[in-house]
Order: sequence, then structure tokens, then C-alpha cells
Amino acid sequence: MNNYKLFVFIAVFCGFLTGCNPKSKGLEVKINQDHLCVFTNNSKTYYGLDNTFLIYLGKIDYNKDFKSTYEKLYTNVPLPIDEKNCVAIPLKEIERNIAYEIILDTNKSFHTSICLIDDDNKLEVRYIEPGKSTCN
Repeated sequence: MNNYKLFVFIAVFCGFLTGCNPKSKGLEVKINQDHLCVFTNNSKTYYGLDNTFLIYLGKIDYNKDFKSTYEKLYTNVPLPIDEKNCVAIPLKEIERNIAYEIILDTNKSFHTSICLIDDDNKLEVRYIEPGKSTCN
């Protein structure tokens, strides 16, 4: 009987911890001239420690550990809540027709998976379904 109580306690405790973990939120991505414009579109976005936030991205490859190909730490600048205050990622940092994960860490983690599609010299942002690693 004691093993059963211990099992129930552990199950409830783990469920509590899982329920309290902040879930990742989505990001909006648009193309503006020579950069991607990334923002949360979420009014409940707040700064992390020391009024900072971090943006980073990397190619999606589920066979390898995530490796950031671009990152930048922002301090004491407006939060990228809307398009007017978006974070700029230079287009030169992103290969065309390759899947990327973009992550914005504030007090929460926001992310999205995209491809930058080059269709007859017209660039387009294409969102990728969770779990996918290709632009098709």
C-alpha cells in the first residue's frame, strides 16, 4: 500500500511541475526590405532578466543537436510585441529554401519554424508545421 501512495504522490507532483512550466508561444515573421521582422503579437510579453531578451535561429535538423547560426542579445530596447518594434534579422543570415527555427527568449520562450522561399526572385516566408524539417 505504501508503494501505491508513493506512486500517486510522484505522479501528482510530476503533473504539477509539468503544468507549471511555461509553454512556448508563437512568433510572427514578415519580410521588410533587407531583413526579417520578428515579433510576438502578444501584449503579455515581458522582459527577461536585466531588461533583456535574446533572439536566435538555426537550421532545423532533428538528427543533430540544435546549433544557433545567428543570435543577438538586446538590452533596454522596446519589446518586439508588434511589427513597429520588431526584431530585425538580416536576410543574409538565412539560406533560401532551408527550414529554420527562430526563438525569442524573454520571460517566456516564443518560437516559430519557417522557410524563406525564393520564387522567381520574390521572397516569401512560409511557416512550417511542428515536427517538419523541410520546406516542402
